[in-house]
Amino acid sequence: MLVNVVISIPSSHPFTYGVPEEMEKQTAIGKRVLVPFGRRNTIGYIVELNPSMEIKSVKDILEVLDTEPLFSEQDLDFYRWTSQYYLYPLGKTLKMSLPGGIDAKSHRWVYPSDKKRPEKMELSITQSRIMEILADYPQGLSIDNLKKVTQKKDILNELKELQDLSLINLKDRIEKAAVKKKEGFLIKHLPLPRQDIKITEKQKNVYAFLEKHGESDIASLRVQFKNIGATLKTMKYKGLIDISTQEVYRTRAPIAHIGEKNREIQLNKQQKKVLDQISEGIRSCQYFPCLLHGVTGSGKTEVYLKAIEEALAMGQSAIYLVPEITLTPQLMSRIHGRFNGDIIATIHSKIGRGAKYDEWRRISRGDARIVIGARSAIFAPAKDLGLIIVDEEHDTSYKQEDHIPYNARDLAIVRAKKLGATVILGSATPGIQTYFNTKNRDFRLLEMPERVAGRDLPAIEIVDMKQEATGGSPPVFSKGLIEAIKKNLAAQKQTLVFLNRRGFDAFLCCLDCGHIFKCLNCSVSLTHHRNEGLLKCHYCNFQVKSPPLCPSCGGARVHSYGVGTEKVQEEMVKLFPDARVGRMDSDAVSTRGSYEKILISLDRGEIDILVGTQMITKGHDFPGVTLVGVISADTSLNMPDFRAAEKTFQLLTQVSGRGGRGDSPGKVIIQTLNPENLTIRMARDHDYLRFWNDEISIRQELGYPPFSRLVNLTISSTNETSLTGYVRTVSVAAKEAAALMGGNISILGPVEAPLYKIKGRYRWQMLLKGTDISSLHGLTKQLLNNFNFPGMRIKADVDPVNFM
Repeated sequence: MLVNVVISIPSSHPFTYGVPEEMEKQTAIGKRVLVPFGRRNTIGYIVELNPSMEIKSVKDILEVLDTEPLFSEQDLDFYRWTSQYYLYPLGKTLKMSLPGGIDAKSHRWVYPSDKKRPEKMELSITQSRIMEILADYPQGLSIDNLKKVTQKKDILNELKELQDLSLINLKDRIEKAAVKKKEGFLIKHLPLPRQDIKITEKQKNVYAFLEKHGESDIASLRVQFKNIGATLKTMKYKGLIDISTQEVYRTRAPIAHIGEKNREIQLNKQQKKVLDQISEGIRSCQYFPCLLHGVTGSGKTEVYLKAIEEALAMGQSAIYLVPEITLTPQLMSRIHGRFNGDIIATIHSKIGRGAKYDEWRRISRGDARIVIGARSAIFAPAKDLGLIIVDEEHDTSYKQEDHIPYNARDLAIVRAKKLGATVILGSATPGIQTYFNTKNRDFRLLEMPERVAGRDLPAIEIVDMKQEATGGSPPVFSKGLIEAIKKNLAAQKQTLVFLNRRGFDAFLCCLDCGHIFKCLNCSVSLTHHRNEGLLKCHYCNFQVKSPPLCPSCGGARVHSYGVGTEKVQEEMVKLFPDARVGRMDSDAVSTRGSYEKILISLDRGEIDILVGTQMITKGHDFPGVTLVGVISADTSLNMPDFRAAEKTFQLLTQVSGRGGRGDSPGKVIIQTLNPENLTIRMARDHDYLRFWNDEISIRQELGYPPFSRLVNLTISSTNETSLTGYVRTVSVAAKEAAALMGGNISILGPVEAPLYKIKGRYRWQMLLKGTDISSLHGLTKQLLNNFNFPGMRIKADVDPVNFM
C-alpha cells in the first residue's frame, strides 16, 4: 500500500510513502502521519491512497497519529482549491486550516553526546558557545531555544559540523497535540488481593459499597463519598477495583447571556419576503448565492436564525461567520436561546487547545450542526453543509494578512458553489464587489430598507473641527459632542465614542531637538501607552519604558502628540467624573473573557460611555445606546488605498448604526476636518446606492476591481542595499514576462511600501493588475519560482485589501 503525503514546507509537491501491513487498516485520507523526511522525522497529511505510479523503493510511514480523519475528501478538495488560488503550499494550507489544538508539532532537539571533546580539536566561537550551553542542559535543547540563548539566527551549519564530529546528537521530538479527554464512568470491585495489603477506612467503605452493588458509575460514588478521585486512583493501583473509561468532551465555557433572552421575534413583511426566497434556495439543494442588504437594525440576524432552522429541518448543517470574536458572545447567547446547545460549536482564536480539538471533532462527527466563529471557521469540516452565513460581509477582518492570505467571505462563496449550498452575504454597507455581483453575476439581491418596528435611522450631524480650533490645533472633542453626552447622561442613556487608534498618544517627540521615538524594527513611531508606562509598536510588539529624557539630546521637554483610545477614556473621565467610562480595544480585551465582561456590563447598563476602536462598530445590538460620537472621520479617508472612500463610508455607517436600536431615537456626531467630503455627506444621508454609483464609475474609469483583478507582491529583505538591486531585477523580469503574455497585465511599481520597514525587514511593493486571474497566477508563479534567493523574500497577496 502506498500513500501520498504533503508536508508543511514551501512546496505543494506530495511525497510517496509505503504503509507497513500492520498500519494499513488505520490509514485514511485526512489523517496525520509521522514520516522520515531527509535527515529528520516530520508530520505530514495523507492526501491520496494508492497513487497510480511506478516506484522502485519508498520509505515507510513511521506512525499514524490519528484514530479518525481530521478532514474528508470533500474537505480536501476545498483546501486544495484554496492552496492553488492563493498560491500557498498545500501542506502549509492544511496546517493553517486545522485548529492549532489539533496539529502536533515536530521540533528538532540538540543533545550533548557521550564523546569527550579532544583538547586539540578546534571549534568556532559559536560552536564552543553551543557546547558550553549544552553542558548545562544534558536533557537537550530545541534548536529554536538554542538560537535564542546563543542569539544566533543561523546555527544549522555549525550544528551539522558538531554532529559530524560526534559531539552532539540531533533528534526529532513530537510536541503532542491536544488529546481526547477520558473519564472513568464505571467502577467495579475485584477479588481482594493479598491479605496483608493495607487498606484505609475510606477505601474499605468504598469497596463495601461496590461489593454490595456490584458496580457503580463515578457520578453515584461522588454523591456517596467526598473527594473520591484520589481514593479511586489509589484503589486501582492496589488492585482493588477496575475502572472503565469513556471519551468525553471538555466542559465548555458557560454562555454569557447578553441582549434579549430566548425571545423568538415575529418577522415583519420585509423579513418574511426575504426569508421566503432564502428558504427556496435552501430547499433546492442547489448553489444559491444572495446578498442580504439590510440597513442597520433591520433584523438581519433574525432572518439568519430562521434560515438555520430551515437548513436543520432539511438535515443540513450551517456555518455562521462573524468578522470579530467580540461579536460571538451576544450571538452565542441568542443562538443558544433558540437551538439545543449540544448541536452548536464555536471556532475562534480565543478558545483553548483542548476545547478547540473537541469542537473540531464534534463538527467532524456530525454532532455539531451549527458552527459559529470568525474567519477560520470557514474551514470547519461540517457534515452535509447546506448554509453559510457571512455577517458584515464587507468587513476587511475576513481577510487573513499573515501566512495564507485568504478571504473567508470569498471562500464561503467557493465552498457553497462546490457543495451546492446557500450562501448569505449580509451587510448594511455591502462591498463594492459584492453589490456588483448582484448586477453582473448570478447573486440574488435581497433588500430590507427599513428598521424593525418602524424605528428611524439615527440623525447624523457633521461637525467641522476647523471651526472648533481657537488659535491652535483642534480639540479632541467638539462643544456639540460634549453637550450631547451631558444630555445623554442626564437621560440615563448610553454613549459610544469611536476612535480608530488605540494607545494614549500617537507618538512622543522631543521639543528641543525634534527627535521622534520610533520602533527599532519598523519604520513607524512608537505609540505611547501611558497607563502601562510603555512605548509600543503595534506591528512587531517591540516595547520600551517611556523615557523621562530625550535619548538624542538629553532634553526634558518630551511631549506627546495625537490621541488614542486610552487618552480619550481619560479625558472622558475628567469631563464626566460621575459617568462610568469603559474602553474596548485590542489592549483592553487581551485576556480571555475580557470582551464578554465589557459587553455584559454594557448590556446591564453598568457602562455609561464606551470608548473603542473598530471593535465597537460591528454588529452589536444594545438598545440603551442612543448617542454615537466619531472623534475623527478623516483617519481612514486619507489612507493610501483605492478603497479608502469605501472603507470610510462603511465605517461611518456601521458605527452610526449602533445608535437608536431601542425605543429611543439615536443621534450621531461625526467630527471631521473635511465636512464637504462627498463620502462623509453620503454616510450622513444613509445613501448607499448613491455612494455605490459614484464609486463604481470611478473604479471603472481607473480599471480597479471589480473591473480587474490584483496581486500585490511584497519584496523584502533585512539587507536594504541588496534589496534595491534585487527589486530592480524582479521588476525587469516581471515586465518582460508580462509583455510576452500579450500585454494583458499592467505592473504598477515597484515602490517602497508605505510602511517601509516591518519587523526588521525592508519592503517594496509591486502591483500586478489584469482582467484574467489565470494570467496573473501564471506570472506570479513564475516570479515566485525564479527569484527565491537566500535572504530575499517575495510574498504574493491575491485579491489584496491592505496596501500598507
